[in-house]
Amino acid sequence: MNSIHSILSVDDCEKIIRRDNRITSDQRVQILKYDANRLPGHPGYLGEYAFIKIQFRTGSSAIKSKRYFAKSLPYHDAVLTKAIEEWGIFRKEADLYSILYNRYARDSTKVTKWGPTCLLTQSNLIVMEDLTISGFRTVPFRTSFNELHMKLVFDRLAQMHACSLHFEIKHLAGKSIGSLYNNVMLFETTFTPNSGWFVAGLKGIHTIAVQRNRHAKDPSQRLVIEKHLWGHLERIYSLVKCTNQFRSVIVHRDLWANNIMFKFAEKDHFTKPMDCVLVDFQLARYLPPAIDFMCALYLLTNRLQRDTSTDSFIDHYYGALQGKLTILGLDIDTILSREEFDQSLTHYRLVGLIWAGVLHGFVNFPPGVMDQLHENDPETYTRISMENRDDFILKYYDCDSYYRERMDDVVSEILEYLYDFS
Repeated sequence: MNSIHSILSVDDCEKIIRRDNRITSDQRVQILKYDANRLPGHPGYLGEYAFIKIQFRTGSSAIKSKRYFAKSLPYHDAVLTKAIEEWGIFRKEADLYSILYNRYARDSTKVTKWGPTCLLTQSNLIVMEDLTISGFRTVPFRTSFNELHMKLVFDRLAQMHACSLHFEIKHLAGKSIGSLYNNVMLFETTFTPNSGWFVAGLKGIHTIAVQRNRHAKDPSQRLVIEKHLWGHLERIYSLVKCTNQFRSVIVHRDLWANNIMFKFAEKDHFTKPMDCVLVDFQLARYLPPAIDFMCALYLLTNRLQRDTSTDSFIDHYYGALQGKLTILGLDIDTILSREEFDQSLTHYRLVGLIWAGVLHGFVNFPPGVMDQLHENDPETYTRISMENRDDFILKYYDCDSYYRERMDDVVSEILEYLYDFS
């Protein structure tokens, strides 16, 4: 079995140290030692994570040590590794960092930090700064996001989108990012009928809608659900195709809680974030920014928050995008008018709803459930991941209040949005 330590070489470590410390080629760097310590607990679903510690000396200086964050293919799971290689997800993120993100505007007087600095990319390895050293961390599992969290998320999305627009307009000689990179790295890997993982998520939404949702208790509404819902869920495949109808940027999409890191005051219990960065770009595409807005809205809030705060969140995001474009020398009215943005929000609302249903059905199982399955019953783990998870969705809907609330929240809104149920 491969490991991050076995993939990494002394030459790789030297590249990391030079790039991180801006050491020129005429200066000597000596790598004395390096090791990789896998992060404790269950590995990430789409990768294996580790901290890399490198001891080095530059010239005749004293010995120094630095720590970095690394991710590789999930070598702990051969079946998943094969699938990810076939999907191209890992290679896609590596290419995004090396070919696009590292060429974005980075002047700290003009651009707010919105993601990690990447220092090394390979087809099976990505090494970046360790954001935890700067105080960034994810919130505990099942922590609710409040208005402060959400406004920071929307601000950083606005910055990422502004940098995408600036790069396209200023550096691509009239060509679009999509025309150059859609087939190379911005291809669809997940929202597709060929993804067993995604289709299993759609099945889960349908199962909850038919077998558990309150609207299915009404015979006439149940008939509508049984007859029409699956076809409406499959609309997502056409909605996430590239479009000329609205202005596009590189979007994140995978905006659930574990892919957002916050910085808090020392004694703050995760309620008053001061800063925020986005991580994990394996699902990135070239699509309208409304996709990211809707994905963040539905993945990170509940129905009450959306009913009371969506309009203010829209104003906040659009105002942030306008301000960040202005700083970069661009006029939002000539790029993405408020009217066009509002139209795109309506157009892509279903994407956010369906994606939230798929993701909530997979990531919100009680703590330890997936860990234990992976350890003790890998066959079932693979089946739940890649084929069908309806039995687990129904089981934890019935016995876990948090899981039930999250699924009810989004499935009910899907049905009410599609069929005007009340």
